Amino acid sequence: MKIGFRFASILVFLLVHCVVPSNTDSNSQNEKKEKSLRLQYAEELETKVLKVGPSQEISIGLFALQSLSSSSSRYFSVSSLSPLKLNDPLEPGAIVLRKVQVDRSLEFEEGTTRFRQATFASIVEFLVVGPSGEQQRILGHSEQITSNTIPFSSDDTESKEKIASSIQSAIEEGLRKIVSLNDFPSVFKSQNMFQR
Repeated sequence: MKIGFRFASILVFLLVHCVVPSNTDSNSQNEKKEKSLRLQYAEELETKVLKVGPSQEISIGLFALQSLSSSSSRYFSVSSLSPLKLNDPLEPGAIVLRKVQVDRSLEFEEGTTRFRQATFASIVEFLVVGPSGEQQRILGHSEQITSNTIPFSSDDTESKEKIASSIQSAIEEGLRKIVSLNDFPSVFKSQNMFQR
């Protein structure tokens, strides 16, 4: 009888200390999944280009995706970054990078064809879908970046980097606006943001 009681006690002890912690581990993993965001981007951004000459183009969509990938973890706890196909439904809680655009202009000295400077500015559009499906459009703008060299001429070594930098700046402004939304859940905000 004593052996049966001891065996039952040991069995209960093992069940309590081995099975229960595994449940709490899976609970904490589920909580982490719930607290991390799945960012998405419009699939066409993978091939979005800016024509900069008769046979030259740069991939501004890939610049935007690289910027989003490198910057988002400073603002959110991100579980993944994935494409959103054209006909895919928008899920509640989604944050989608939809568009990127680079505006550029050339200035010449008045009354001449002598080049003065070029300016670049970028704008990006995010779509934030609320818990009940309502959509909010968030725009991110960059400051104007100037160059004293004719963009993408044989003498130009900096325009590509300046465009990438202006896209990065627009992405970061958009992310800051999203995090500052009143109804943005604080659990998604990255700890890194508060350590900066």
